[in-house]
Amino acid sequence: MAKVIFMHFDEKTDGIYDAKIGEPVVRLAKEKGIPIVFDSNDYSKCLVSVEHITDEEPTSYMEDEELDELVKLGAISQEDADICQQFTVSPKIRIASMMMIKGDVLIKPFKK
Repeated sequence: MAKVIFMHFDEKTDGIYDAKIGEPVVRLAKEKGIPIVFDSNDYSKCLVSVEHITDEEPTSYMEDEELDELVKLGAISQEDADICQQFTVSPKIRIASMMMIKGDVLIKPFKK
């Protein structure tokens, strides 16, 4: 099990939740009533900030599609995307609808 902390989404639902490793963030958020936008037509609405709580990489390896979208949206640079691919790490900004839980993580709304 992993600990997922949702912070600054909604005072009533913010908190610490247990999640199964490999569980999509979408499923956990919907189940717990966390008001994260999941729009597969406009990924800019689905951006979240992710902070590692442990030394382990807490989210799933990113597919090229997600990295390309993050670069296109201006959330990360192409250089950051290249580093993520080279070292198999994820950036601090993710597309919530593409993210799976791998370990303990803090998730907050993304602010440019």
